[in-house]
Amino acid sequence: MSNSDEWEELHLTSAGWIAGSYRHTPWQPVDVEPPETGVLTVRRHVTATYCGPSRTVEDRTPKTQDMALIESLLTRYGNPEFSI
Repeated sequence: MSNSDEWEELHLTSAGWIAGSYRHTPWQPVDVEPPETGVLTVRRHVTATYCGPSRTVEDRTPKTQDMALIESLLTRYGNPEFSI
């Protein structure tokens, strides 16, 4: 059976969401340096088996202790929109 194992990272900054590192099947991972101004990194990981189960997991990692700032930027720019 064919497997798909993909992931993407998006970084929340004061200017909005910025694309980060990713891996799209069947290609190798692409590393992108995170922005210095990032306050939150969200990583979506999708695994799937052809004609079988799939699983999507999102991990949110704050890069600051200022939760009010993160909340205000999420209100302003919304949740991340992934391509996977």
